[in-house]
Amino acid sequence: MDFRFYFLKEGTRVYEQTDLITLLLSNPNITKSEDPKDANSKVYIYHHQVLNFDAKFVMADKAVIPHIEKLPPKYYDVNFYIQFDVLLSDYACEMILDIIEEITRKFKFYVYNQSLDNVSQFKRPLLLKIFQSWKKAFADRFPENVSKFNKLDPLAFTQVYSYLQKRKRLELTMSDEKVVVSNYVFLHTEKSRSAYVGVKWDGVHSFILPPAVDILLLDDGKTVRYVPMTSVMDVAEKMFKQIDAYGDLKQVEIKNCKKLHKLLVKTKFPPLSVKLEPLSLEKILDI
Repeated sequence: MDFRFYFLKEGTRVYEQTDLITLLLSNPNITKSEDPKDANSKVYIYHHQVLNFDAKFVMADKAVIPHIEKLPPKYYDVNFYIQFDVLLSDYACEMILDIIEEITRKFKFYVYNQSLDNVSQFKRPLLLKIFQSWKKAFADRFPENVSKFNKLDPLAFTQVYSYLQKRKRLELTMSDEKVVVSNYVFLHTEKSRSAYVGVKWDGVHSFILPPAVDILLLDDGKTVRYVPMTSVMDVAEKMFKQIDAYGDLKQVEIKNCKKLHKLLVKTKFPPLSVKLEPLSLEKILDI
């Protein structure tokens, strides 16, 4: 299901459409749609390549706001709206709101959604709350749609998305340190919606421990072990060094790798009570 924010102006519907198009296309994640279904409108697609979510900016050829007669007549529909999946994460919605904020300030647009009694100036907490209420209502009404996905705690979801966004930059800035900037692996069980966050380690190289990790997956070519991160920290917390200036990232330095590997292989950790299977980020929601 698509969720929409509509745009209006006070006193006029006139604005510099070419300037808006220029602003949209200045974003490296936005391109003009080539889909034949969009031929009657100017449609611009936002696609985040790292986090893999989309939004659609639409300049329609006719009025688009439903029941606009209920709104004060001084506000004019400019036939422009943004739509995106109602099940997007709050973090993704916040990123879209960054773009909306820039648009509303530059063009003096107001924002409207059917949940509002009136149009509104850009108010991030209000707009995010509206989106969250639609998402919850959709999940409550159509649980079968949500059940197709796994769930990650919203705070963990935010931490994961934030790390994934800066991972490439970390690889560049730490390229001379011979440290593996870990990528996430996501896991789930057959009978639960819960998603688990892991990192894979080869048992040899220095590596970064990102935030929100539940499971350390040791795969050294001989041994494969899934160890809960809490259990790892119980026996090896001192080996994980906080990285200054990088927030909640930790590093296992090369001098500690052999010792940590030995601990992970020799320690009798409690066995996992469930079988874990791989999962893609696209199959995870925060609701």
